[in-house]
Amino acid sequence: MHGTLRYLIVDDDQLDRLAIETQASAFPFLHQLASCSHPLEALELVNRFRPDILFVDIEMQDISGIQLVSSLAGQIAAPIFITSHPEYALESYEQQAFDYILKPLTPERFRACVHRLRDFFELRSKAIAYDAYRQQDEMVIKQGHEKYRLALSDILYLEAMKDYTRVVTTTGHYLVLTTFSGMLEQLPEERFLRIHRSYVVNRQRITAFVGNTIHVLAHELPVSRQYKNVLRTIFQ
Repeated sequence: MHGTLRYLIVDDDQLDRLAIETQASAFPFLHQLASCSHPLEALELVNRFRPDILFVDIEMQDISGIQLVSSLAGQIAAPIFITSHPEYALESYEQQAFDYILKPLTPERFRACVHRLRDFFELRSKAIAYDAYRQQDEMVIKQGHEKYRLALSDILYLEAMKDYTRVVTTTGHYLVLTTFSGMLEQLPEERFLRIHRSYVVNRQRITAFVGNTIHVLAHELPVSRQYKNVLRTIFQ
């Protein structure tokens, strides 16, 4: 990734805005363009500055954060909702949210989000967009006339990244221009396990299940509440 990622904060609570600024200041490649308390002000700032990232609350005056993101119609590459309300998560992902973080904001959760942002923009900046399809016991990754054959056993996990899917293998990773749901349809259910809205893992590569995380070799991935019971059954 070259240069910096520019972000805008929209939250009607001053302390919450300061919390985001404090966490973001720990990452030199993040550059704050502005911070505002009202969604209508944010619309003007987005049109003026064209930020890469929008950190936005949901329940605000006049219009909600979800309505704000919807009105921007894809102008923001990575909208991230930071809210006290878990009940809007599904609606936020319908607006192509990059992430959904519950308050109070913790350094660990923010760091995980920023690392995903860095990887996403780094791959995006390289303009590598692969197509992928399954062929028997392999996943064929295609770029132009070149093809890369990946054994399914070498795939560690898949991660949703908006219109792309990140395929992480034992030797590297690829950003595939295929939706997460489209990739899942091609994978055998008996070999790949959904652990989160944004993650599917190779069952054979799981090395530990601890608390709210799954370890896939050296990678630590979050497990959402709805998939915990399935995992507990497997690891009994």
